[in-house]
Amino acid sequence: MERVRLGDPVDVDRLLRGKDFRADHPFRVSRRILGASTLDLEGSEHRNRKREWWAGFGKQWADSATAKEMVNSAVADGIAHAQASSDLLQGCVYIPNRIVLDLLGLRGVDPIEHYASLEPVIRTLGGFSEPKERLAQSREYIRRVAREVTVPLFSDLPDAARSAELALFLIAGAETTVVALKVITVAWWNDAAAVMDDVRHAGSRNVVMRLLTRDAPLGVTTRHASREVYFDKIGQIPRGALVDVDLAEASLLSAVDETDARRSSQSYVFGAGAHRCPGDRLAMLEAEAYLEGLLRLDASKYVPVAASEPRSSTFRHPTWQALTRTTSSRADSEETVAVGQCTQS
Repeated sequence: MERVRLGDPVDVDRLLRGKDFRADHPFRVSRRILGASTLDLEGSEHRNRKREWWAGFGKQWADSATAKEMVNSAVADGIAHAQASSDLLQGCVYIPNRIVLDLLGLRGVDPIEHYASLEPVIRTLGGFSEPKERLAQSREYIRRVAREVTVPLFSDLPDAARSAELALFLIAGAETTVVALKVITVAWWNDAAAVMDDVRHAGSRNVVMRLLTRDAPLGVTTRHASREVYFDKIGQIPRGALVDVDLAEASLLSAVDETDARRSSQSYVFGAGAHRCPGDRLAMLEAEAYLEGLLRLDASKYVPVAASEPRSSTFRHPTWQALTRTTSSRADSEETVAVGQCTQS
């Protein structure tokens, strides 16, 4: 089977917004592991399921005081947890998983332990090899959590569809934001003064979009050609060919105007067209609140620890496995209190 890769913004935009390329391929890893979720469907079924996502996480919800309070609380708790663990990247894991669990009515589940249970599936989706037993245990954990959810999220869907959407929410709904927060953390650590200055001039939302456009959390998505299609730069793509869509390259090359929120939304950080990420508003809420929390910390008090594995092409975790604390416990304690107070103000 022929396989090609597209990264030019014009080609990627045409592919994602047109009807010549589809996501519903039976060999997609996400479909085999999570089930037939919105990520892997086309046509009326895709539209029907997408409506459930938009109803739950649309503009009205994202602008509500309830959503903002939930996110601010999770950010404060996440940064406090990171301070206590002496690894700032733990906050990037804690925050999105705390929010997902809260939205599913699973407040009593520890987000770090929850993430550890998901990790074999996440790593498999990221292209890493996992022992079959660990992967099976992780998939069973996801099924068990989905069965325990009693909140009305996706309640209008049949059981199999509801299970697949909840699995997608548990994994993609959190993991892409985990990576996004890590990307923001790396940029802040590399030049905190510049990031602070950018926020003062352009606002946190535009800065978040600029940082994620330069270093997209989700690197590659896959489509298949539903008919023969011709692209000027790569030639004829035969029907049935698999196409790796390089969202990271397309975002980087799209030359987004970082001072204009309307134009910033046109990058490929969240995809485009019918398969644009349905949780993008929630992800942006988390990223903006987290960036504002970071700017109250002192980057010089942390030192990165290099990861032992290469960066995945899918969930593009930065090449750090930790960002560890180097200051005294008294200074740590004082900084933790300041962050919690500021974030919730």
